[in-house]
Amino acid sequence: MPETDITDVEKVFSVIAKRYDMLNSILTLNIDKLWRRKAIKICDIKEEQKVLDLCCGTGQMINYECKAVGKNTTVIGVDFSQEMLNVGDRRLNKSLKDYKFELIRDSILELPFEENTFDCITIAFGLRNISDKSKSLSEMYRVLKPGGRLVCLELSKPNIPILKNIYDMYFNNVLPFVGSIGTGDKKAYYYLRDSVNEFMNKNQLKQEISKIGFKNSEYKSLTFGIASIHYGIK
Repeated sequence: MPETDITDVEKVFSVIAKRYDMLNSILTLNIDKLWRRKAIKICDIKEEQKVLDLCCGTGQMINYECKAVGKNTTVIGVDFSQEMLNVGDRRLNKSLKDYKFELIRDSILELPFEENTFDCITIAFGLRNISDKSKSLSEMYRVLKPGGRLVCLELSKPNIPILKNIYDMYFNNVLPFVGSIGTGDKKAYYYLRDSVNEFMNKNQLKQEISKIGFKNSEYKSLTFGIASIHYGIK
């Protein structure tokens, strides 16, 4: 869940919170679930490890992470939108009846955790919208344990020119239109479009993660480059 300007962005996502997951599946042809599973695989989470999911939204990543750490460990999700967290809490209580999770409303720029707390941190489709990306990455680095892993799933752009042109036409024109029909609020999906268009490319994000101090920073392109998984180790 993004957090560029708390007032404006929270209003946008509060409106679409209940339909957020459904529309993401429709607009990505359900590929977003595959991307999330691939990201979780790269996390290489072990049972009883401490996991933090940032910009957790409605908790889709938490669902996978709880099943990876087992029933004795609590997975923590942080988001600044209470409406998204409310939706996530209801859904996760149904899908994770025997698992432990905690959802916290707070800012990614000032995480309420001590240094060296988590074995793994994930963030899916949220980093591009944070106003101070360096500070947020520094906070992730701070609360990770030495040897801990950051895994960031983000939308990106295809590298093959003809695919990039087709994708740009879809993403810049079709997606906001379909999104506005599904939610009754086109502002949210114009916001999504603009946040992706203005975001760093894959190599720039790799360099930014390395600059913070993460080792072995790399990325894996997904679906011809439409999305990518970035990762690094403290």
